[in-house]
Amino acid sequence: MVYRTFGWVQNPSDFKKLKKTVQVFDPSSDHYRQLRNHIVNEVIYFAEDKNHFQDQLDNCVCEFSYKDLVGSNINKDGRSPKKRSESVANSLLQVSILPQSTKTKGKLYTDNWTADGFLRWAVSLNFVSHNRDTDTFKITDFGKKFSSSEDNSLEERTILREAMLSYPPASRVMSLLAGAKEPMTKFAIGSQLGFVGEKGFTSYDEDLMIEWLKNAIDTKEITKIRSDVEGTSDKYARMICSWLAKLKYVTKKSTKYTNVAGNQITGFQKYALTGEGLHAIKQANGSSKNRTHPKFVMWEFFATENARDDEQSREYVRTRRAYTLKGLEHHHTIGSLLESLKDHGIFEEKETLLADLHKLVSFGLRITINKNTVRLLDTINDFSIPNQTFTLAEADVTSEKIKNHFRRVTELPERYLELLDIAFDPKRNRDFEMVTAGLFKDVYGLESVHLGGANKPDGVVYNDNFGIILDTKAYENGYGKHISQIDEMVRYIDDNRLRDTTRNPNKWWENFDADIPSDQFYYLWVSGKFLPNFAEQLKQTNYRSHANGGGLEVQQLLLGADAVKRRKLDVNTIPNYMKNEVITLVSEA
Repeated sequence: MVYRTFGWVQNPSDFKKLKKTVQVFDPSSDHYRQLRNHIVNEVIYFAEDKNHFQDQLDNCVCEFSYKDLVGSNINKDGRSPKKRSESVANSLLQVSILPQSTKTKGKLYTDNWTADGFLRWAVSLNFVSHNRDTDTFKITDFGKKFSSSEDNSLEERTILREAMLSYPPASRVMSLLAGAKEPMTKFAIGSQLGFVGEKGFTSYDEDLMIEWLKNAIDTKEITKIRSDVEGTSDKYARMICSWLAKLKYVTKKSTKYTNVAGNQITGFQKYALTGEGLHAIKQANGSSKNRTHPKFVMWEFFATENARDDEQSREYVRTRRAYTLKGLEHHHTIGSLLESLKDHGIFEEKETLLADLHKLVSFGLRITINKNTVRLLDTINDFSIPNQTFTLAEADVTSEKIKNHFRRVTELPERYLELLDIAFDPKRNRDFEMVTAGLFKDVYGLESVHLGGANKPDGVVYNDNFGIILDTKAYENGYGKHISQIDEMVRYIDDNRLRDTTRNPNKWWENFDADIPSDQFYYLWVSGKFLPNFAEQLKQTNYRSHANGGGLEVQQLLLGADAVKRRKLDVNTIPNYMKNEVITLVSEA
């Protein structure tokens, strides 16, 4: 049995190519006939593949394996190519989805990564179904309607609109826009979309991103921030909005900002519902179940990646959420839902269930949670769950217990509990920087600016009374002493003290409030865990710079944020903790 991920699509956006993808499974379509009559023979490279596909098409086969559809990234010698341009066509979708370079370079096939994306999109919109037992795909009845519709017709648009209203993440985006008082950026949408607080669903703070863009001077940096820097949920939001815009459900609005140089620059796009979009989502979210638009879901929709990249853990989370959703058909209290999960061998704490329910809401299902009462307002299709027992990896069991502890003892938004995982993942340095900066701004109530780039710290945090030079370090097993990073921090401290543009022309220190007293600047490292030899790093930094600072582990960062939120910790006392040691803001709860 093969378990794949569906429901979340980041890159495909061309409905014409989506239609070609679906028509690969429809022997009555013109594209299928073209594949059979000349495309396979002319474009597929290896004779063995060519003969295999030709035989299938000649016999009007309409169910294909993942390998036949997506293929692989190989060159003429059957090996992994050094450059993607050296790859050859070896699948049905590769030769169906033509790249942009077709017109300029005459290339008649795409890569296997793009082919996978379009297949995933077609499955997610219920145009194509997947058989886990055989890892094969075939067209659905809904897909046949789409395949046979006339291009650019009212019928085609009606089918695509119906698909979007049935696709929970798209209906979630439309509902968020419907409830917004003004147009929203991808960051504002992304922060409320998907399984918030998990790997694969990170969103960057809107205000931080706008300030970062305003502070960028170099044209390349401006372009990169505007186009390439975004959380995964922000990317989903942007992509879904682009689909909805093509269907006239959403409008895009350009924005302008004045940057630090006083120049007008193009900002982040904002999205709003059209009149048609508002009417459609109101109808889809009817006042009774009989009037609501049914939602299409699959077991494969309910997770992308787990914290530790363990497939068993991912499948366990999918199964837990799937049985939770099915349980909502008959159970309407937290207690009865927990009992129903036990019937399927799933024993979880109340906090995990509540987190799942809230995440199913941000995924796109309408669920009301009122104290102990829970109700599903949507109708959903009947979907299958693998008849297999999955278990959480030990590391994920530990991670979930820690998160549940924080869910019980703090009032922090779920998206910040992700720091408990990010802080130990070296591959997610930017996520760590952005989410940490967001926490300082959103919960601590401090001014927070993400900087990054050459000769700049990760960020600065400040108010009228003090300023902090911030550096985040994500290390899997903890952060210890690093001489080069002592040198780096001392240089930042001296940059701020001297403010010499000859020494450092980027003037990053101008992000601090100009009225902060000169003796009220501090340095701070934030990490998941500090190793014993980190104490020497703090000692040497203080000795060389004559500045005070410290190290803050992520659990203390979160507990401190909660204490500020509850007004049990005054942010203006934070300088009192800067004693060149690992900081304890709050006694462990």
